[in-house]
Amino acid sequence: MTFRAFLISLTAGACALPALVATAAPVAADDHVAIRSITLRPSAPVVHPDRPVRLIIEVVARGVSGRDGVTIKVEPGAPPASPPSADSPSPADAPQDWQPEPGSAQRLPEPGWRTWRFLPERRLNRWYPTGLWTVTATAKGQDGSRVVRHAGFRLRHATDFSALQVRRADRGVQIRGVLNRLDPEGYLDYAPFPRQPVEILHRPARGEEWTTVATATTDRGGRFVRKLRGHRGGEWRVRFPGTNRHAPETETVRRSA
Repeated sequence: MTFRAFLISLTAGACALPALVATAAPVAADDHVAIRSITLRPSAPVVHPDRPVRLIIEVVARGVSGRDGVTIKVEPGAPPASPPSADSPSPADAPQDWQPEPGSAQRLPEPGWRTWRFLPERRLNRWYPTGLWTVTATAKGQDGSRVVRHAGFRLRHATDFSALQVRRADRGVQIRGVLNRLDPEGYLDYAPFPRQPVEILHRPARGEEWTTVATATTDRGGRFVRKLRGHRGGEWRVRFPGTNRHAPETETVRRSA
């Protein structure tokens, strides 16, 4: 998928939420073409049964000629990696496995840098492959020079807990439930997620820190059950840590009568 962008002009003193402008400003003769950053929102995209992912991608670049001087391609697979050498590309050209920073999309570039915002119409639904994806941004200068930069992200499928229960047991409690994932066959919204680790957390009272007190593994039907002694009171939570292809999930367990 290759896209063109809306150009957003960001200069010192501009508002944190940039305004859309119709055309690109002229490129100064001493501005060599470069890509400073690639920012993606949501930073950790997760596909739900009824909510495909709408990406917003922003590329900060300079020395670019024309409104269509920056294009991007979004495709499954890891960003290319090149071993460092004397002939290695400059930092602007080098592939990078992108790791977002909180609030990075709202930072104002220095003068000379401009932001291209891409709003792909095609949304990523359950039929797109999970795992590593790559955004490839290409910036073209007035003299025909070009710079390519890569950013990686993971597309994951949603997970969900159901039938959670906490019941009194001999000198303790019994916690049970079912871990589900987005149905890979597409027949249901969710299907059981077998052979996965589940963490069980406890805190004595509201406002205190959660502590992991046990783990369990789901069976073929996604079910798990664990008996714990010495923890009759307090609050309970279950957590699935997630995988490279499935999102983490945490839910509070309500005590049964």
